[in-house]
Amino acid sequence: RWLRLPRLLGYLAAGALFGAGGYVLQLLKIEELPIRTMQFSMNFAAAVILFDVGQRVSFGWVRRNPALLVASLLESGLTFIAVYLVMQVLDIAPLAAALIAAISMSTSPAVVLAITQELRAQGQVTERTLLLTALNSIYAVVLSTLLLAWARVQTRGVLDDYLLHPAYLIAGSLALAAIGARVFLWVVGFVRRDRAAQLMVMLAVVWIVFASAVALKLSALLALLACGAFVRTFDQQRLLARTDIGLASGVALALFFALSAAVVDGKVLFAAWLPALALVLVRGVCKIGAVSALAPSTGITWRKGMLTGIGLLPMSALALMLTQEVSQLNPQLGAQTNAVLLLSVVILQVAGALALMFALRASGEARADGTGR
Repeated sequence: RWLRLPRLLGYLAAGALFGAGGYVLQLLKIEELPIRTMQFSMNFAAAVILFDVGQRVSFGWVRRNPALLVASLLESGLTFIAVYLVMQVLDIAPLAAALIAAISMSTSPAVVLAITQELRAQGQVTERTLLLTALNSIYAVVLSTLLLAWARVQTRGVLDDYLLHPAYLIAGSLALAAIGARVFLWVVGFVRRDRAAQLMVMLAVVWIVFASAVALKLSALLALLACGAFVRTFDQQRLLARTDIGLASGVALALFFALSAAVVDGKVLFAAWLPALALVLVRGVCKIGAVSALAPSTGITWRKGMLTGIGLLPMSALALMLTQEVSQLNPQLGAQTNAVLLLSVVILQVAGALALMFALRASGEARADGTGR
């Protein structure tokens, strides 16, 4: 509050302290939590956040203003191409470079949601930032899935994996999301606008979709994002005019940031500082440039377009979850990918949060000072 900084930086600091080799826990005579327990908790917290962000995707808005979809595809596509080429110049292996570039496309749904909620921001920049964040997160998850399938082919030499596994992951995740959304709205039809009941139903459905995706080896990230988007699309009766999951989302955000910092391996944090810094610079130029260039065609001024691009700078800590599968599949590929992404995520979680806070304040859409008052 005194420094006028986002709360999430406090959560990250607490998580880093919590995970610093377990020293703090040992001093407090508390048994250190297993890394798998922390990762599972972080994944479920991310599930709640992704569901909430998914609800911000308005397909009707995109149909009425197709330039928004063009802007989204341009900023994501430019980011992928530019980051991939820079990684190749810096001697990163082609598949690792492609995975890094794919993950770099996504803006952090957690950071965007945390800052917009803390500042109680509303307006053109805020809504576009939320929409573009949800869309580029979907692109990143889908493309990463395809690239992981190719990594599986290289590891196992079975070409069918490249065709069948991605189809199963993407189609299965979307089908699970659609079922979850239908179940959610069916139950909400009974409880109507009882806020507490809707919150309980939401948590139950998020848990069911998350657990089902894990059990069926689908993409939990894609399933939860899509489930939130389908809930909004299927809600013809407007039972959820604008669901604010409030306390659940706040708890999930605090847990996600603390645990994402706690599971960071400090030993590899600066192992690839040059590619990481290059990624940060190139990614920022692509996102700000693309969104600014198409701002007038989407119905906003150049200035608001630039502020929206700045708002897309936070990089998703979901990268930490996506790279877990890379490491399990191919440890050498995972090590190279993690080394570059880890420092990039740390920089863009902090600097990106401050940039987003600046953008919302400069746009005049922040309704709170962000000091917790």
